[in-house]
Amino acid sequence: MTRLPSSFRIGWLQVSHSKTKLLIASSGVVVAVMLMLVQLGIRRGAIDSSIAIAKRLTADVVIVSPRTKSVFKPSSIPRSVLQRAAAHPDVVRIQPLYFGTAVFRNPWSLQEFPISVYGLDADQPMMDLPGYEQQRSRLELADHLAFDLQSRPTFGPVAKELLAGNEVVTEVNRRQVHVVGSVSVGVSINTEGTLYVSPANFNRLFPSRDLGAVDIGLVRAKRDSDPDRLARELSEFLGSEVRVISQQGLVKAEENYLRETAPLDFIFGMGAVVGFFIGFVVVYQILYTEVANHLPHYATLKAMGFKQSYLVRVVLSQAFIFSVIGFIPGFVLALGIYNLATTAIQMPVLMTLGRATAVFVTTLLMCGLSAMMAIRRLSSAQPADVF
Repeated sequence: MTRLPSSFRIGWLQVSHSKTKLLIASSGVVVAVMLMLVQLGIRRGAIDSSIAIAKRLTADVVIVSPRTKSVFKPSSIPRSVLQRAAAHPDVVRIQPLYFGTAVFRNPWSLQEFPISVYGLDADQPMMDLPGYEQQRSRLELADHLAFDLQSRPTFGPVAKELLAGNEVVTEVNRRQVHVVGSVSVGVSINTEGTLYVSPANFNRLFPSRDLGAVDIGLVRAKRDSDPDRLARELSEFLGSEVRVISQQGLVKAEENYLRETAPLDFIFGMGAVVGFFIGFVVVYQILYTEVANHLPHYATLKAMGFKQSYLVRVVLSQAFIFSVIGFIPGFVLALGIYNLATTAIQMPVLMTLGRATAVFVTTLLMCGLSAMMAIRRLSSAQPADVF
């Protein structure tokens, strides 16, 4: 402490003199930090989970309908388009992906809930589905399917039974099925749970659907091929009846669509702003009171020859102390809420170094602005007041 600037030592002595004021100011910062981290974390978790399917696609290029706005609301394209795309010299493999929403019957409560269904060949699937390809022999059997272990518990203890080595017999779209496989992908704000089936079983669950109408076409390119260039060439080759984009382009499109249709930025952004405002008001009130109570002391320092800038550094030091003391417990509390939220809503909410750094800088800014507002009171500290 002795090596620190004298302005910082004076600031510390002032804020630590009254433990009650230190606790109140720090509590305001704790609440602000916690709110900002939680709001921003849940917002990012909702976005990440909603674009998880697009990010898990291992295809280099995807082919969709121009009317498709999201992988959760696709419009179909003719399968013959994929056959034409296979003629491109840089295309190694093509694979259709089907999507539908079915009704899953909880075999324990007998209640029915909507569930997402993806039809994808288990033979070298162009999607990162751990264990899906290894279960190929079972999933190719009629009415056999895989269940996402991270689906919400409304469907019953299906995940528990599968992990115990048991199969679950139930109904999907009023058709008896055998849940024999499992993958672990996760849910989103668009779906409560997910099933993964072979194209043949997808057709059994949706008999009115034509397998010749593909929801998303997946294209694997040669290793040395540029996905963006291939997407442009395929787009010119296939014409305006389809839209061809790279896998990374699909991820960006999914995130943009989510932000346009779901007010995530506004809802969680407002929560973060409220947290900032709470911290700002609490710290300002404490610092203003501190400055007002110590005006005679500041006037004495001015009479001794200390400049206004020195007094400003004293108040800014107090703001820095409040921000650091409040950030640490606020960060820890946010981590705890992240874990609770992940368990409660079955959606991973993770802390990132970038978010923690951004909120810490914002906390410094919040306390700094409070200090700058309170510092205006220092101008009334005149040396003549001492006499």
